[in-house]
Parts: sequence; C-alpha cells; structure tokens
Amino acid sequence: MKRFFSILLDIRHSDEEVRQRGRNIAIIGLALFVINVLIAVSIVISFPELIVLLIPTGFGAALYIAIIGMTRMGYVDLAGWLTVVVSLIGTISATIFHPDRPVAVFIVVPLVLAATILRFRDVIVVTVAVLIGLVSIAFLAESAIISLPLPDFLVTTSMLVSFVAVISFVQSAGNEKLYHRLQAALQQTRQAATQLQLMNEELDRRVEAQTEALQEALRELEDRAVAQSRLLAEVIAQRDVIRDLSVPVLPVGKQALVMPLVGTIDRDRLTLTQEQALAQIEQQRVRWLILDVTGVPVIDTEVAAGMMQLVQSVRLLGAEVALVGVRPEVAQTMVSLGIELPISHVFSDLAGAVEWVGRQLVTR
Repeated sequence: MKRFFSILLDIRHSDEEVRQRGRNIAIIGLALFVINVLIAVSIVISFPELIVLLIPTGFGAALYIAIIGMTRMGYVDLAGWLTVVVSLIGTISATIFHPDRPVAVFIVVPLVLAATILRFRDVIVVTVAVLIGLVSIAFLAESAIISLPLPDFLVTTSMLVSFVAVISFVQSAGNEKLYHRLQAALQQTRQAATQLQLMNEELDRRVEAQTEALQEALRELEDRAVAQSRLLAEVIAQRDVIRDLSVPVLPVGKQALVMPLVGTIDRDRLTLTQEQALAQIEQQRVRWLILDVTGVPVIDTEVAAGMMQLVQSVRLLGAEVALVGVRPEVAQTMVSLGIELPISHVFSDLAGAVEWVGRQLVTR
C-alpha cells in the first residue's frame, strides 16, 4: 500500500507548488474513482432498474483514471481543469435532467475543488462559470426543482455560491501566499547553502594552499637540516684536521720525533698534545721526542704540569724528551712561578736539538 501511494503521488514536475497540487488531484481523482466504483456496485446489487446509469458511471471512473495518469505525467493544470469542468458539467446536467433529485446544492463543489487543485486566478474563472451554471439551472430546469420564486432562488443560491467562493478565494490565496513564502525561504536556504558551499570550497582551497606551503616549508627545513648536518660533519672533520694540525708530530730520522707547538696551550690542547705524542711514539718505536715550544708565549703551572706528565709518560714508553726554544721571558716566568721541568736536555734552537739527538742515536 505504501509503495502504491508512493507511485500514485510521484508527480513529474520541477515546481514544488505544481507537484503539491498534482498530489491533491491524484488523491481526489482516486477518491472519485472509488466512489464511481461503489455506485456501480450498488446499482448492480440494489437498483437493477437503474442499470442504464452504469454507462456514465463507468465513463466517470475511466475519466478519473485518465486524470490521475495525466497528473503523474506532469500535466497538472490540464488535469485540474478537467476535474473541475467534469464536476461542474455533471452537477448542472444532473440538476437539469433529474429534476426530482435535490442536486442543485452541489453546484458549489467545483468551487471547493478549484480552491484545492487550481491556481488563485483560476478560482475566479471557476466562480464565474459556477454563476453562469446557476443561471442556466434557474432558467432551464423544470419548476418542480425550484420551490422558491426564480428571483428568490437566484438570490439564495447566489449568496451560497458567493459565500463558498469567498472561502475558496481565501483558501486559494492563503495557499498561494504560503507557497510563495515557502519558495522565498527555500530560495534563501538554497542561496545560503550555495554560499556555504562556496565558503567551504574557498576554505578547502586555502587549507590546501596552506598545506602545500607547509609541506614546501617542511621540505625546505628538511633540506636545510640535511645541509646543516652535512656542514656540521664537514666542520667536525675540519676541526679534527685542524686539531691534528695544531699539534703536529714530525719524524726526524727513524728514531726521533719533533713536536712544534705554536700559540696558547689550553687544557684541551694539552690533552691532545699528550695523546698525539704518546700515540706516535708507540706506533713508530722512536727513542727521542723533541718538544719545540718556541711559539708558545706563556707556560704557566697548568701547562708545566701537563708537560711533566708528558715527560713521565714518554719515559715509561722507553723514550727521552728534549726541550727546545724556551724564550727568556718564558724562562723568567717559569722561574718566578717556581716551575721546574724534569727535562735535562734543553736547547735554544731546533737545529741544535736535532743535531745533538742525531749524534746520540749514532753513538748508541
């Protein structure tokens, strides 16, 4: 049943107001079809003498089926007018051809239908048509159906039609006004939805652009980090080279090494000096280490203590230390500080030290 009504009320039209009127027409047409079927069944069962009425009843049922089909196809206005016209013609015809039946009052039915299934301007046309039909009934029907004088009948029925017409006008105008308001609200909602969609799209574009910018910045940071890591590795390697160059150990013959020191000696450089000297003595198995301090401007107690440790370590490895280049001001400072190095071989210049060490190696 639900699927049946879903199919019945499926009106193929783009305008919602037209679709709503089409649904009203489909429901009314279905109801009138059922009424015609019930009338036909009643005639067959209870009134066989009125069997001739099956012809208009069957025609009416087929007509309402056609109206429903036209409505579903989208011809709503045509189907609505057809429904109203059939109702008007049927009422007028029944009143004229069956004067013994009080059906004249049903002249207002087309107005009620028009207010439900037609536009507001169409209700005015239907009202005029109903008034014309009312005059036709008054002048064409037999006097037996009119118990009042003709002027009184026209005034009374016209008042009834006018009253129903006013109600129909109010209902139709209210429905149309409500529809226009709903359409305006729907249009505003659609515009707001469109603006919201545009804003969302713009926001998505901005987010995408920001994301791309952030990704690009991240890639740049990664590239910078890689470059900085590479530069740091190069700096560390260069520092190691510079550190090694700051404490050079040079071979003089096969049994002697010269270590020239230049510049200020701090704790780190002193430690490096000890490590380099001992490592080279162990690797090359030399017997003499010539320590040249000509380029050292100051020898304080810390440097002297480091040199003393170096001399003792070298002697433990089986080698001797010769000191070269103690300048006068450095010698005065060492004396004033009471620094005495445990080195018995001291020379003023490197050439003399090398020559003396060479003779010592030859005589031994």
